[in-house]
Amino acid sequence: MASRCSDEPAGRASEATLTAADDGRSVDLRVGDRLVLRLHENASTGYRWTLDVDDARGPVLSVQALGFQAASAAVGSGGDALWLLGAQAPGSVTLRFRRWRPWEGEGSVLQRFTVTLQVRPA
Repeated sequence: MASRCSDEPAGRASEATLTAADDGRSVDLRVGDRLVLRLHENASTGYRWTLDVDDARGPVLSVQALGFQAASAAVGSGGDALWLLGAQAPGSVTLRFRRWRPWEGEGSVLQRFTVTLQVRPA
């Protein structure tokens, strides 16, 4: 679920999950809503998701890295990188992530993820 449910009671914050399937989307939120962003990665390969431009922090949105959730207990297994996004004030912000090996530079980018969040008053 990437957008706000229309049948939610007014004044109640919602929480939804975004995944790679939401790449390129625009998502409507209300102040107080939270999103969990889950992007698949295999950290043992060195390819990690990072936020390209960390200008998302501030009055509109809080961004908190929650770490990595392994898909299994096996050494070297893949899983999901997780972030918690919190709508704090009305406005618009575009988040851009890339999965890459930072020490190898821009040529190592395997995948990009972009989402625009439109935050409305509660």
